[in-house]
Amino acid sequence: MRKLVFIYILYFLEAATISPGLNTWFSASKLSYAGGGDLIFTPNSKAKNPASFYSERCFSTSFILYPAEIQAQSASVIIPKKSQLFTVAINHVSYGTFSGYSEEATPTGNYTSNETWFRFDYSSSLNQYPIRYGLSNQIKFSKLEEYKSTKLHFSFGAIWELEKYKTNIGLSVNDYPVEISPTITVKQNSPLRYNIGFCKEVKYLPLKISMDYQSISKDNQDYFISGIFSISKKLSITWGTSTRKFSQNTNENILKTILGSSGLGFSFIKNDIVIGYGLYFYGPGGFSNGVDLSIKF
Repeated sequence: MRKLVFIYILYFLEAATISPGLNTWFSASKLSYAGGGDLIFTPNSKAKNPASFYSERCFSTSFILYPAEIQAQSASVIIPKKSQLFTVAINHVSYGTFSGYSEEATPTGNYTSNETWFRFDYSSSLNQYPIRYGLSNQIKFSKLEEYKSTKLHFSFGAIWELEKYKTNIGLSVNDYPVEISPTITVKQNSPLRYNIGFCKEVKYLPLKISMDYQSISKDNQDYFISGIFSISKKLSITWGTSTRKFSQNTNENILKTILGSSGLGFSFIKNDIVIGYGLYFYGPGGFSNGVDLSIKF
């Protein structure tokens, strides 16, 4: 039964036909954005525009708890240098421990399934133009039952910064795969992910709003809207929703319809410490939640 629940959750992570972790969210902020906010810098997130910039050095870590006891952990170090930004990170997702059986239903012992990424991101600006570009290089180790594989993933991004209008427009191509040492005989489908993003600080309101279009395939396209509402210099509310609300809508009750495929969270700043909490609600019911901790140094 637990294995069935495991497969069910992976389906709603929208990674049923590709590597399960490619769509896993590793940041509580990303949960609260409901998968959007591609141009809002989130240190531990893989799903962001690689050209994003952050002006302060910090160490950041995240812990995400998915249904069926699936867990994701991350840690990263962010080092800005003038207009450049260097990020070194590790992302890990554990799908749990399962009981193994042979074809004759004989117990073969327990096994674990997990995936780990070692990630190096770099971004910089073009000197004469208000454009940033970025690259993300990732090496991924997968262990799914007895199958193991190692892959390289590359992501590319660019952001046009309209400082006068406090607006950013971005484009990114994510997760270009290069197989290194597969032990899986069945070829995995790893489509490229395209994201077009728009992010703006609203005039006269303490609000930053982000809109994203994401395309994975002809039949897998979604729109996201998310943002940050600053209550004070120390406290802000994060939120998000997407068109997945319609594809995941089960019409069971109005509460699930409203909350489905939506996220909510907050972040609190105390001196050089930033603490964040995020929730994501699934259309069929259930939720994921997580915590971010960042320390500036």
